[in-house]
Amino acid sequence: MLDLAAAPTLTPPAVQPSTAPSLWLVAALLIAHQVALTVIHYIVGPAMGLDPASAALTAATIVLAALLIFGLVALDTRRRGRARAVLLTAPAWDRRTASTMVIGLAVAQIPLGMLALQGATVWQSGVGSNLEVGRALVSSLTGSAGLALLIATVIVAPMVEELLYRGYLLGTLVDRGWRVAAVLVSAFLFVTLHFEPANLVASLCLGLGTGICALRTRSIVPGLFVHIASNAFGMWYATLAA
Repeated sequence: MLDLAAAPTLTPPAVQPSTAPSLWLVAALLIAHQVALTVIHYIVGPAMGLDPASAALTAATIVLAALLIFGLVALDTRRRGRARAVLLTAPAWDRRTASTMVIGLAVAQIPLGMLALQGATVWQSGVGSNLEVGRALVSSLTGSAGLALLIATVIVAPMVEELLYRGYLLGTLVDRGWRVAAVLVSAFLFVTLHFEPANLVASLCLGLGTGICALRTRSIVPGLFVHIASNAFGMWYATLAA
């Protein structure tokens, strides 16, 4: 006769608590970044006599807002497991990661590729006044202010944007079971940072390309390289407005 009392009892494995941040924290970081950019560029800078269109103020705005976010993230990632949850990990440097980066870069460069085939510049994709913006950009890329703008745009901006939109936002959504939707949401919210008419489609494609990288590799690093390469190429291509 089977002795049920003597049978071993099976206990379900303990469910590991999620270490991903709350959506409230993610929203707070995104809003803090947007507010910092706006206040520095349109209130603090002009109050100090700086032209909002100048390379110096644009570079300072990007760097100062990034420093604020880096400080907040440094405090937050002291929590155990948080860095991995927001994709602050090294990817597996293998063929899959390499192919993912190629795919991400191809998606990110779709708008510029289409413009190149038409023989147009990025500033000719919107209204005619955008050409004046392009010429102003070219004239600002000289001296120390121009170098600062290049560093801020090509390196600093991608670092903070990938950290926020692919690390915190996409990583948190993926932790909640989202996959393709996480890429779409992070890409569309990323567009709100680049609301100039000439940049809407380009920023959407960039968000999709880097989102694919983050989803497939579970790291923001491959997408960061794609973002840096895209911004560098975009800055060069924008100077063709001259």
